[in-house]
Amino acid sequence: RRFGTKCTACQQGIPPTQVVRKAQDFVYHLHCFACIICSRQLATGDEFYLMEDGRLVCKEDYETAKQN
Repeated sequence: RRFGTKCTACQQGIPPTQVVRKAQDFVYHLHCFACIICSRQLATGDEFYLMEDGRLVCKEDYETAKQN
């Protein structure tokens, strides 16, 4: 457990049999793969912005924040 894969968002361990989402070198539980602004769960094919610390922002919220 101590050395297993941890979810980037919640820092909890991920069992080897569990389905995950990946973005670059980051790994997430399915329910943790969500926008930090609107909390919308991101699905395969959704466009999002990946911050350096592994946090995710959906394209809509990223575009809105960029304009402000």
